[in-house]
Amino acid sequence: MPGYENDVIMAAGTFIQGASLELTADGPIRPPYELYVQGGLTYEHVKIAVSEAVNELFSCK
Repeated sequence: MPGYENDVIMAAGTFIQGASLELTADGPIRPPYELYVQGGLTYEHVKIAVSEAVNELFSCK
């Protein structure tokens, strides 16, 4: 992606781009593979989404 030093992955799980309830996650594709989460309706909403994403990653073989 232009303007970034490294390749970046960006994810959004919304019906309408730019919605106020938007939950997005961005991060560079390089060690240490940090992830930046933005948005979310509530703390619980974000916690569930991140927990499910991590569970999915660890269940992949």
